[in-house]
Amino acid sequence: MLDLLQKYRNRTQAKTASKAEFVDHFLTRPEHAWILAHAGAKLCFDKLFVLLPRELVIEMTRQPFCFVPSAEFKANGPVRYQLRNTVVVFPEFEKLIKQGSGEGVAFLAHEVALVLYELENAEDKDPIMAEVEADKFVCDLGLADDLEQLLLTMDESAGKRLRLTYLTFNAFGIN
Repeated sequence: MLDLLQKYRNRTQAKTASKAEFVDHFLTRPEHAWILAHAGAKLCFDKLFVLLPRELVIEMTRQPFCFVPSAEFKANGPVRYQLRNTVVVFPEFEKLIKQGSGEGVAFLAHEVALVLYELENAEDKDPIMAEVEADKFVCDLGLADDLEQLLLTMDESAGKRLRLTYLTFNAFGIN
C-alpha cells in the first residue's frame, strides 16, 4: 500500500516559498473562484491545506489540481480541463463543502489522494482498493470520524461496507 502522507512528508526541497504562497496560488486560479465565493468552501479548503504537508501542496500547484463544480464543468466542457487532475464536485459534495463541514474536508482529502494515486500510475489498481487507500490517507490526516460520517450518508453498497470495514481497521491501527 502506497503511503502518500509519508511520501510527501519526507521530501527534501528548498524552502524558498511558504505553504501559504502555494495555497494562494492554488485558490486564485480562475476555476477556483467558486471556492472563494463561499465562506464554507474556503473554510474546508483552508482546513485541508493546514493538514496537508507543504510538499503535497506544492505538488498540487505543479500538477495543476482543479476542483470544479459539476454544473460549471458541464457548462465549460471537459476540453477546458486536464481531466487527470480535475475533480468534478457533484452537487451533494458541493453542498457539504459549502457548509464548511468536516465531511467536506474529508471528501476533499479523499479526492486529493485519488488523483495522487492516479498520477503515481496506479491505474491497474482495483477501483475499490484505490478508494480504500485514499480512505487510509484521510485517516492519516486525522479525519477518520468525518470520513465515517460521510460514508454513512452514502447509499448502501458492498463497496461502502468494505470501505467502512477498512476505515475501522485504519482508525484503530490494525493492519
